[in-house]
Amino acid sequence: MGLFISSACALAAVTSGLGYRWGLWHFSTGFQVFKAAAIIALISVAVSMAGGLFALRDASRLKTLCAALGVALGFIVAGFLHAHMQIARRVPKIHDITTDTRNPPAFQALLPLRKGAQNPPAYEGARIARLQKKAYPDVRPLTFRASKEEVFRRALDAARAMGWHVVSLKPAAGRIEAYDATFWYGFIDDIVIRLTSNSGKTRLDIRSKSRVGVGDIGANARRIRGFFEKLQVR
Repeated sequence: MGLFISSACALAAVTSGLGYRWGLWHFSTGFQVFKAAAIIALISVAVSMAGGLFALRDASRLKTLCAALGVALGFIVAGFLHAHMQIARRVPKIHDITTDTRNPPAFQALLPLRKGAQNPPAYEGARIARLQKKAYPDVRPLTFRASKEEVFRRALDAARAMGWHVVSLKPAAGRIEAYDATFWYGFIDDIVIRLTSNSGKTRLDIRSKSRVGVGDIGANARRIRGFFEKLQVR
């Protein structure tokens, strides 16, 4: 019984995100399904433990194995929610991350795709900038001793390596616009890369913003960090 309950909870947790992806419900409904699954998963752990004691008494290897699997699966589901909650507590409830908080790269080609999005394309100002700098002090512009053309090529390669959907390429202007979908729930986040040249150096700024949600649980900052890791410009 415990294994059956924990398996149902695992299925519900997975479906909570897929349901939003498939347009079956709002993401807030998905969150509630996930939370309920995690709570019931803890109950399944207790049920599985009790079943395990009876299985040991009866010397049933199959029942003992099922009980152990029920405990493990229940802890996995509940632990996954706990991990997400811990991350949410550590990071600010913001959804717009940029290397240039004074003059963030603006969305252009992506604007039609953002039509109807919960979060407007404009940057929200000084309060967001302060929260970002405190939580993600490493998200800063990159400067290279390379031409804009070279940095553009490498930035495009890195964007494609990240699996982003490139929407617009403007080599002369030094602009790349793309969007990415988060794993599981499939939240769409928009990205713009801006290159500027000065005194033989090329500066790269990037911005990543969620279309929905108050907080992003650090997703946009992780995306920028991942991009920087793939961006190899000599």
